[in-house]
Amino acid sequence: MTVTLHVALDPRDPAPADVAIVVDCIRATTTISHALATGYASVTCVGEVADAHAERAEGVLLGGERHGVLIEGFDLGNSPAEYAEQRGDRLVLTTTNGTRAILQSVDEATTVLVGALVNAQALVDAALAAAPADGTIVVRCAGVRGEVALDDAYVAGVLMQRLAQALTGSIATDGARTALAIARAYPDALTALNDSQSARDLDGTGHEADIARCAQVDLLASAPRVTEAQPGRVVVTL
Repeated sequence: MTVTLHVALDPRDPAPADVAIVVDCIRATTTISHALATGYASVTCVGEVADAHAERAEGVLLGGERHGVLIEGFDLGNSPAEYAEQRGDRLVLTTTNGTRAILQSVDEATTVLVGALVNAQALVDAALAAAPADGTIVVRCAGVRGEVALDDAYVAGVLMQRLAQALTGSIATDGARTALAIARAYPDALTALNDSQSARDLDGTGHEADIARCAQVDLLASAPRVTEAQPGRVVVTL
């Protein structure tokens, strides 16, 4: 089994794959992982605020952010801490970068997984189970403002390292090797995340503690995946 490992470091990088893992570590894919682990039946990801409002129904909560802050009229923001308790049956989420990356990935990959450091090993196990022999596993980084996000690249490197160790044979692209080098450059996850633009973007928002929450590794044992996809709308479940 010779699997190709690749990392799409920013939204402009094409990433066709058999399996894609979408990462927006600070904070959307960390938040999605927490929400589903808490008990939400599903997280519907949409790209625009108006699309989220169109999903409003009984038992449905609207969550998300624009530029790090709660969207006016929404029930919840994009902090993992806000999803420690289940407050509804279904969550609809829209964020600046993460939900758009998930929407992008469903057009590129057969299987789309969603997560970050909090469920890193679960993502690796699920990707290996879903990838065919001689297939391709890609980590799709959400990025920040259309550019490379250090926090996402660090997570991608952690995932690439674990995937390569688990495979008897694999081919790493330059994107994968770049992410690996970034991960190896930091002594731990919190140091890497604190060094990122995504962390700096939380300065003054009241959500600075989310950086440490997003730096927790293997806290959750589940790997969310896209189970339904329509134009501009995808559903993520366990």
